[in-house]
This record gives sequence, structure tokens and C-alpha cells, in this order.
Amino acid sequence: FNNYTFRGLGNKGVLPWKCNSLDMKYFCAVTTYVNESKYEKLKYKRCKYLNKETVDNVNDMPNSKKLQNVVVMGRTNWESIPKKFKPLSNRINVILSRTLKKEDFDEDVYIINKVEDLIVLLGKLNYYKC
Repeated sequence: FNNYTFRGLGNKGVLPWKCNSLDMKYFCAVTTYVNESKYEKLKYKRCKYLNKETVDNVNDMPNSKKLQNVVVMGRTNWESIPKKFKPLSNRINVILSRTLKKEDFDEDVYIINKVEDLIVLLGKLNYYKC
């Protein structure tokens, strides 16, 4: 296996190594970790650095039941996730795809078709920034 052969890490939905439960637990821990008190302190410093006079209250923003991380994945990665785990819980799921449409999903996910759209989307979402 090499990334030249497959133009990425995997080929036809198969990785060159076996995933185990420890890998999945680590991925879950890293992508769901949120330290809200640290976030508020960093948010204040960020706003001060950007010369913003007010700091938005996290609880006043739409779609903010609680802070979450954003997980961005491609279509084939999304399709490789077992249905019982879709969407990834306690995370904002974003799928990068030229073929999928939002109408195709019952799940609460965001579909974007180019990386530039991701930048725009992140500007609108309230998500954990550390």
C-alpha cells in the first residue's frame, strides 16, 4: 500500500491496516472532547485580539445546545460508517461530496461540495474552537 497507488489512505473503502476498538475509542475521545471553560477564556482573548467589543454568549447562538467539534469527511468515509453510528454523535458532521444532496439524508448532517463552502459553513456554525 502507498498513497500514490490509491491516491489516498484507502482503496475501495479498505484501509491498509486493521482498525480496532482502541482506535475507535481514541477517535471518539479526541473528536468529542470539549472544555467549555477553556473555550470561554480563549474566546475572550480571540475577540480582544480581533478588536471585537463584545463577546458573543455561546448560549445565545442558534444551533448551540452545547459546544461540539466538527468532523469533516468525504462521501466514501461517510458510507463506510455503520448505519447505527450515523451521524457521529456529539459532533457536527460535515460531508464533502459532489454527488450527495441534503435531501438524501434523514440525519442531521451538512453536505458541502467544495472546501470553500466549508469555510463559509464554519463561519456560520457555533462549534468548539481551541
